[in-house]
Amino acid sequence: MKTKDLIKPIQLIMEGASKLITEIYDNQEDIDFQKKYDESPLTLADLRSNDFIIGNLNNLYPTIPVVSEEGKEKQIKESLFWLIDPLDGTKEFIDKSEEFTINIALVEDGEPIFGAIYIPTKKSFFVGGIDFNAFSEKSGEKKELKTSFSQENCRISVSKRHQSTKEQEFFNRLKRKFKKVELFPAGSSLKFCLIASGDCHIYPRFGDVGQWDIAAGHAILKASGGNILDLTMNTIKYNSDRNMKINGFYALSNEAFYSKIIQ
Repeated sequence: MKTKDLIKPIQLIMEGASKLITEIYDNQEDIDFQKKYDESPLTLADLRSNDFIIGNLNNLYPTIPVVSEEGKEKQIKESLFWLIDPLDGTKEFIDKSEEFTINIALVEDGEPIFGAIYIPTKKSFFVGGIDFNAFSEKSGEKKELKTSFSQENCRISVSKRHQSTKEQEFFNRLKRKFKKVELFPAGSSLKFCLIASGDCHIYPRFGDVGQWDIAAGHAILKASGGNILDLTMNTIKYNSDRNMKINGFYALSNEAFYSKIIQ
């Protein structure tokens, strides 16, 4: 499969899901939500986006199963599958912060070979795959995505909600290695977009995270010059077990450069 052939169909699906999400976002002054088994919030927008995306993926690619954060599918055996988060950053959505996204990734043999992130409030589309360079698109204007790094300055993409003592210790360590260190808080998978576009250099995460939270960003980063590695600096493998968590990671703009600094 040529992943570049997925660009337009997936973009159209994400635009359709985005309309469903923003309709609720714009019309509910206080977003209604319920709590899932893990205490994370669930809104009508999560469910509508989930149903829309899965329905369209099944229609277009009936032989490729879908694993979704909001899905109820059993574990599948196929090595090729979709991994999606129909509304990443539900807390941001509820708080009306605008920093929520839609994530769609295609995984083959444990590797994310295609990834797309859509920002509903900005109508911005980020995409990358194994056979084409990553790019973003907004209002019909495309921009190539290319990571950057500096030996003097370090711009760190950080979570708005999940910073811990380990993160702070890590920031302090980088402050001893660079002349200037800046933090750029962001919600959802926007943090990967900041690295892919060259605005940030690294995003560390020391807590557990769902596979659907990072797979799309991983594919985009790889197609823009970066990578995501686990906390031992090894390759991350994805599988169809929806209960599996990623036990922390480093999202890097330049794997070789930052692996020397981190270790």
